[in-house]
Amino acid sequence: ATAVPRGAWSCMWHASCASGVPPPLTTEESLKHLLKSIDQVVTNPGDFWTVTPTAEDYDRGRFGDPWGRLYRAREERAIRRALHDFPRRGRVLDVACGTGRVTALLVSEGFAEVAATDVSFAMMDVAKRRLPQVEFFQGDATHLPVGDNSFDGITCIGLLMHLDARQRVAVLKELRRISRGPVVVQYGCVGPFLRVASRIMRRPAGGVRYPVVPSQLRTDLRASALRERARFWALRPFSSSLILALTK
Repeated sequence: ATAVPRGAWSCMWHASCASGVPPPLTTEESLKHLLKSIDQVVTNPGDFWTVTPTAEDYDRGRFGDPWGRLYRAREERAIRRALHDFPRRGRVLDVACGTGRVTALLVSEGFAEVAATDVSFAMMDVAKRRLPQVEFFQGDATHLPVGDNSFDGITCIGLLMHLDARQRVAVLKELRRISRGPVVVQYGCVGPFLRVASRIMRRPAGGVRYPVVPSQLRTDLRASALRERARFWALRPFSSSLILALTK
């Protein structure tokens, strides 16, 4: 998932300080300050997240400062809202669980049975230490080692924005296959503000590898035979993070 800018307050500070400090920032400079701390785009996620030091420092690097904590709170609020239709007595699976942040959220929500899967053993090792009561298993999100309709609900947060259109649809179809209930996913969806910011920053819009625009999102859902029930933005317009509640 995209992280949140950390330098926003410096723009206000420069504009209000007395003489002897740097002059007020231009509009372009302010926007650069506002967005300069969005997470580095991972160009090879399959290798990046399998490295143990990366896994150990992942949460601290993303959420260790005030803006990161603000983003995390807003994103998790959006996820909780998207979980409205999940049966609390059901069996739920967190796909691409990473270090277990969303898995822990599912546990805290009181679901009867929570399981989690990730392609990275290094990330899951961190999650297992935090959540010894959860069943973890290794798996590729396009070919998971479980049967059809195995879970009452599925979450998949922080994965789709690292995949191209073909891979996204493959994952969505797999989530549909294994769920007999709702599916909650996260996209990196960009609007005008983030497209302008990307030109200024000379980096992918929204700070993610494969940002989408609304028409691409709709194409993905049609191709995977999933329907959007509701959407919840984490920190619009500064973040591309969009949480979707989907049904078959």
